Amino acid sequence: MMRRILPILCGLALIAVSQAQTSLDADGQPAPNIPTITGKLEGSRVAVFRSPKDSCNQNDIPDAMARAFRDSTGTIHFMSASSELFLSLGSTLETLKHSCHAAFHSANDPNPADFNDQAWLDSFYTLDGNKIAALSHTEYHGWAHPGECHTQSIIECEYDSDTFHLSTNGGYHFESFKAPANFLAGVPFKYEIDRGPMGYSVDTNVVNFNGWYYAIATDWTWPPNCSGNKGPHRCVVPTGGAPIRTKNVFDPASWRGWNGKDFSLTFVDPYPGPVAHPKEHIYTPVPYMFAVGGLNVYQSANIVVATLWDYWDNELGPPGLYLTTSTDLVNWTKPTLVVTVKEISKNDPKGSFLYAYFSLIDPNAPDLNFSIIGNNPYVYYVRLNNNNTSDRVLFRQRVKLTLSQ
Repeated sequence: MMRRILPILCGLALIAVSQAQTSLDADGQPAPNIPTITGKLEGSRVAVFRSPKDSCNQNDIPDAMARAFRDSTGTIHFMSASSELFLSLGSTLETLKHSCHAAFHSANDPNPADFNDQAWLDSFYTLDGNKIAALSHTEYHGWAHPGECHTQSIIECEYDSDTFHLSTNGGYHFESFKAPANFLAGVPFKYEIDRGPMGYSVDTNVVNFNGWYYAIATDWTWPPNCSGNKGPHRCVVPTGGAPIRTKNVFDPASWRGWNGKDFSLTFVDPYPGPVAHPKEHIYTPVPYMFAVGGLNVYQSANIVVATLWDYWDNELGPPGLYLTTSTDLVNWTKPTLVVTVKEISKNDPKGSFLYAYFSLIDPNAPDLNFSIIGNNPYVYYVRLNNNNTSDRVLFRQRVKLTLSQ
């Protein structure tokens, strides 16, 4: 069974990164005072999906952050994607029915240059409910292809990118495109056997904010065992996440990344030919986004809220769920704690459990993409039971948000 290994989770198990708040906004001006958001869980959590009990096949497991959008008929398409995309459909988030018609199948492509091996469609955007853009967390699994991995540690043979997919029938089926037309974001280096993990990926949803479409890219620190940005073992790809943006969500080549000064960084496919200046195509991380899982627009204050899940260390404070806000997606407020790992798992039965994949979805969102939130959205998250990759529960629970200056 194919299963996802997110940089958000596993990367933090390998390294803890200290990041300081930048002082300039996206236009190089002094950063404004940004309103903050605090959150508190309310009521009891509800199990939305249990695998394998509710699964259509062995790959139908909640393996990414929960996302939702409405099609042109008003039907909600809800998913917590795996490398096969199965949807839950309905008129409300509370009345969804799971469908065993797969909207997407991964290709198991053995050529890393195709960026088409294992894909988790987990970032969606639509303007009309008919044509839906989908960004995917795409992994090349070298260990699954003869001659492409020699190590005993499979993670050393992982190569990540973000690719573009499209539905023209309201989200019931997504098509792929041949490289390089599918390439959206990735590192400017080819796959190297046993030299991973490496790569970029987009693991947030897409939001429309102040005339731009934004998402956050995350990465693997590379090369292996590097340290900092100086010395003989400095990192070529530094740890962290960074915003990317476009004016056209249906053009994968139009996305631009943050380079530390502005949004002029281009992502380049390394396979058609040599990359002359690879450093020019490596983004500059911004504070706190190494732990990001979702973005939402808190419309009344015109701010973006990022959902952070820091499980492995005390980088943000006690391990748990945090929220941070921004007006430009470059400068972020100090994250505020919503709930700790200990608190969220206090009612679990005896056993070994891992929590992952946190995101906010407001059932009363006015937009087709459920990107806008009010004061009482749901927080969705996944519990992996007893280290069993198939035994998982997708939960939702109300969270009360409070705005403060």
